[in-house]
Amino acid sequence: MHSHVFFLARDPVSVPIARRRVRARVVDWGVRLDEDSRLALDTVTSELVANAVQHSCRPMLTVAVHTNVRQRRALVEVYDGSTALPRRRRAGADAESGRGLELVEHLAVAHGAERTEQGKRVWAELALPDQPVTRRQILAGPRRAVRAALRSLGRRGRPPIRTPHHSGTTRPAVPAR
Repeated sequence: MHSHVFFLARDPVSVPIARRRVRARVVDWGVRLDEDSRLALDTVTSELVANAVQHSCRPMLTVAVHTNVRQRRALVEVYDGSTALPRRRRAGADAESGRGLELVEHLAVAHGAERTEQGKRVWAELALPDQPVTRRQILAGPRRAVRAALRSLGRRGRPPIRTPHHSGTTRPAVPAR
């Protein structure tokens, strides 16, 4: 799991900055985004930050992004100084605003908002595409499976399996003739 937190001024120019920083951080972590997940990540980040810029009363915002590749999820959080929770509005056909929460609802797997001691936290969880398996994951996989099986056997009252102690060599011992 990866996490990153950063601060931005409560200013409309912070919206594209937040969008670029969130996406760059996710990509830096080695997460591969397809076109749909990139668009969802950019749009949700933009909407959450734009709402915080519009409704907060404090000069700074806090933005956090977390990813869990195994669960194929990304979480974007925005903290601001307003205690007013977002609510869905009906936007007219010609309205230039009022559709942000509807977009977040459509693009996110889950979303929410809650009051904090300093204002509120608004968040959205997004699905990530399948990720390619790395060599490190392949090599770590069998070891984890063996450890889990050994722990399971140990809990059932059976004696744990002891692995033979090796004297630091990587080659098996050859019997003397």
